[in-house]
Amino acid sequence: MDILLERKSVRKYTGENVKEDDLNYMLRAAMSAPTARNTRCWSFIVIKDKETHKKIADVHKNAQMILHAPLAVVVVGDTNLSYNGYFSQDCAAATENLLLGAVAKGYGAVWCGVYGNRERQEHLEKLFKLPDNIKAFALVVIGKSDDNSPAKDGWEPSKIKYEKWN
Repeated sequence: MDILLERKSVRKYTGENVKEDDLNYMLRAAMSAPTARNTRCWSFIVIKDKETHKKIADVHKNAQMILHAPLAVVVVGDTNLSYNGYFSQDCAAATENLLLGAVAKGYGAVWCGVYGNRERQEHLEKLFKLPDNIKAFALVVIGKSDDNSPAKDGWEPSKIKYEKWN
């Protein structure tokens, strides 16, 4: 199975729970992502509580699928550990690995943006009582996919340049 080409954003879930071993695999995949100077400045908050899901959905209007998923993971970055402010790149790499880990274990997932949206970021940071140096970066909703559509083919040769722009 080529998970890189099979990954897609999944927003519909069966409601089936995520196995603990599978979740740990996904988190291990996330923690295998590269970071600037190996700072490993990211951490992960696993959320299974439905009341918390509702509180997130109340503010993050593009994350309504969380209401029908068994869990979500908030990826956060520690600005004190980050090398030269690269925490957002480090967290992005971890987020992508988390998504790929979900596909590898037969789950669907979607990356819901947080970092860069002040309202979403502040809401999650307050909801999870994060200290000032810990910044909410992304929300990843995970569950067994109830979406049978194929992944989109992202191959676009016109986006490739060699040696210079023109």
